[in-house]
Amino acid sequence: MTTAATQTLPEKFTMISSLAADVWSPKPNAKAYEWWYFDAISDDGRDAVVIIFLDNFIFSPRYNKKVSSSKVLLPGEPETWNPEPETNKSHPAVAFTYYRDGKPVYRAINEFRADEFSASADEPSCKIGENYFRFESAPYGTGYFISIKAKLRKNCRLEAQLEWVSIESDFSPGKTINPEDAHVWNLAVSRADVSGRINVRDEKGKRSDLVQFRGTGYHDHNYDNRWLPETVKDWQWGRAHFSDATAVFYRYKECGEDAATTKLFTIRDGKLHHRNAVYDEQQFSRDIFGIKYPQRLTFLSEDNMRLRVKQTKIIDSSFFYLRFLSEMTLTLRDGKPRKSIGITEYLSPKALKYRWLDWLVSMRIGRNGKGAFLK
Repeated sequence: MTTAATQTLPEKFTMISSLAADVWSPKPNAKAYEWWYFDAISDDGRDAVVIIFLDNFIFSPRYNKKVSSSKVLLPGEPETWNPEPETNKSHPAVAFTYYRDGKPVYRAINEFRADEFSASADEPSCKIGENYFRFESAPYGTGYFISIKAKLRKNCRLEAQLEWVSIESDFSPGKTINPEDAHVWNLAVSRADVSGRINVRDEKGKRSDLVQFRGTGYHDHNYDNRWLPETVKDWQWGRAHFSDATAVFYRYKECGEDAATTKLFTIRDGKLHHRNAVYDEQQFSRDIFGIKYPQRLTFLSEDNMRLRVKQTKIIDSSFFYLRFLSEMTLTLRDGKPRKSIGITEYLSPKALKYRWLDWLVSMRIGRNGKGAFLK
């Protein structure tokens, strides 16, 4: 078991909750990256959807390629690689995954040319290839409309139209930030009503599947001016929706730091409560790609609010990240435990430095109008 005291060092992880700040931030260098993340779990708990728009694909071998004199960096060797010159173009991407019963049914990770990316610095909207999201108002509410046109394996195509209608959002609309030396996390929408459809067509254009989706979702937005593998040692975050509350947590540790920044957020009755937290982690395991992770996490806030997390169902994995469907139990000051299923994720970006993994990573990424070789 590992226990960490409340973080007191200057934080390098800046949190806001602002729809006005959910816009694109032009980047000062080629290392910088930004992504908009959307997820949802269906009302019956069987289905889940995760969609990510990235202006620089942090997992792309093209983005992470570095200049070296002669040799390949192997695990355990000194890090002698340097980032590419900052004149390099960006590598935008869209990732879409639909899960059924904890297994990925449709996964499309498509990387695009730099000139296929456009986004607004004035309003929340982004377009990459034929994929886009935008913030809209309608008689039934305001939120995000997302349209996906993705290439799958074997020349199949996926089209999706989904709405994230805001229920809980915009808790610090006027907060200002200085992103120069910090990772910025915008908890834009902690809870949303999500609905829409997913169409899949075979190589002949004939519909092979139609999914009608309705559930509860979440949306956040991250950006940093620094290169991820030389900045982040490990990072774990997650969220779950309960009948009368939403819980969001993160543990973020930068390279060279002795302690992680640990936070627990609860949203109830239209108010966001932001707390430092102490955590315990137990029952470590390894996934098939070698990442070591705790199956049990406990977050205890300064005022004795508690979130217990059981992350035993891996629904997606790679050499540098894991995604789980997790059982979560939230106990507020009323002493009543609330249980729900949520999505948690773990990022360990060190392996992004290993160039010998590039060909494996590339096989899961579609490029040049074609789907990925591997699912």
